Amino acid sequence: MFRSFIFNSSQILRQLGFSFNEKKNPNVVHMLEEIARMNDGIQFKIDHYPDGSWVAESTNVDGIITGSKDVKETSLVIKDAIFTYYQIPAYLCNDNFIKH
Repeated sequence: MFRSFIFNSSQILRQLGFSFNEKKNPNVVHMLEEIARMNDGIQFKIDHYPDGSWVAESTNVDGIITGSKDVKETSLVIKDAIFTYYQIPAYLCNDNFIKH
């Protein structure tokens, strides 16, 4: 919950013109370099269940797995899993770094 608050607050501050200099953070640099080396970015296999829940597991990066009870938040939850995997602090998680 706290990570979500920090993420949302930093997104608002970005829209207002504040810069966190994300691209100078070593973890962000590493993540962007690894994603750039992948032909099609980070790929996921998503399994949906009758109760509306889902689980997504990366097919080309070992260790990225996530899920939720709400399919509407799929993109956000997957992006959070990627940022978490690369140990990116919530305030440096810039949505523009990851395309879906």
